[in-house]
Amino acid sequence: MKKIIIGVLILTISLFANDEMLYTKGQMIFNEHGCFSCHGSNAEGSSDYPRLAGRSKKYLIQKLKGYREGTIHSKRAHIMHRYAKKLSDKDIEALAEFLSKKIYTNEQPDDQYYEEFFFGNTSF
Repeated sequence: MKKIIIGVLILTISLFANDEMLYTKGQMIFNEHGCFSCHGSNAEGSSDYPRLAGRSKKYLIQKLKGYREGTIHSKRAHIMHRYAKKLSDKDIEALAEFLSKKIYTNEQPDDQYYEEFFFGNTSF
């Protein structure tokens, strides 16, 4: 019984350490690739670029892989494709880990961005 408890404890610590390493690697990728220049230093987005902070890891992975593979065709997909095509699956997982754990504190709704992103800017 003692061996089982020690094994579970070691596994738990190992998983926690792995998440921390992924988070740190994701943070490095976010900074090194200059993601903050469009998405903001806290990944909070703007009226022109979407919020990434606090999005689900699954969603972020799906989007990044879509941009990397060129299967997303939106108004700004060409911008993201340039960056995402350089990312490995592990890089995408790390970036998604980092972004999904970021706390989104801005109370502004991001509906304006999504409407423009999906339907085009109709104010011109």
